[in-house]
Amino acid sequence: MSQLIKELFSTKALEVAEPGQAFWYTSGTFGPFYINTHYLYGSAGEAEQLLGDIENELDFMPSFYDRILTKIRAQLEKSAVYRKVINSAVKKIEDEFDLSQIDIISGGERRDFFFSIPLADILKKPHLSVRKNGSTFLHSDKNTSDWDGTMLEKFNHSCISQANLKDKTILHVADIITLASSWTNRWLPAVEKCCGSIEFGFAILDRCQGGLNVLAESGVETCVLKQTDKDFFAAAVDEGILTETQAEQAVVFLHDPVSYEREFFKINKKFIENEISQGGENGERALLYRKRYQPEVGS
Repeated sequence: MSQLIKELFSTKALEVAEPGQAFWYTSGTFGPFYINTHYLYGSAGEAEQLLGDIENELDFMPSFYDRILTKIRAQLEKSAVYRKVINSAVKKIEDEFDLSQIDIISGGERRDFFFSIPLADILKKPHLSVRKNGSTFLHSDKNTSDWDGTMLEKFNHSCISQANLKDKTILHVADIITLASSWTNRWLPAVEKCCGSIEFGFAILDRCQGGLNVLAESGVETCVLKQTDKDFFAAAVDEGILTETQAEQAVVFLHDPVSYEREFFKINKKFIENEISQGGENGERALLYRKRYQPEVGS
């Protein structure tokens, strides 16, 4: 069994629901498992702490990269799990791509930074931070006279806003690929606004829901450390981490979410009502789900 699979479960970066239960997603739907890839930072608590630091430091882009990198370097010394993941990512990238042809490593706000920043540091590439609003900020130790754009400086820190990325080869690093909607809606257009293009991609996980095909159609050559496919969940069963029922539910969901929901409701007819009665955030999501999908729920 892959060490990464064990670490995903031990850090709760991946959780699979017990039969009759499900996880609510921000999209307003639900499914049998939930992935927080950034928990591979070491633990949920440590990851959430860094996520908060990232949110705070995004208000100060000249120093953003340096301050977050300092925290990440310290965590790499402390956490064997995080160190193994990053080392595996470095090896995968070195095996799959010609690094001499890659000029920049980019990452998207926010969770991508858990992986794009240490990889840019270790591979000695400038880091491009891409914000959700489409703005970009380049942090480079090299001579910045060759980069057009707006220089932002604060104390001893600096970065370039909206650098000219023409003729630059970019590798975008993500925490996970699902449908690749963040790539097509945010990261690719943001780089194109800077006259550049993302030619290569890397992610820790592929959720096996079509994202790799979307990226291929967009001209992005992409590789990942691990796919959460049938073999992935079978390995977890073999190790006694999951039951066969849990694994089967996960695989059905990946192949056909609609069929998963239909079968789920046949067995758990009161799921939505029970979630609503318990209140809280899940209750609110269940109420919205019932309003949007009442015909499906009642079928």
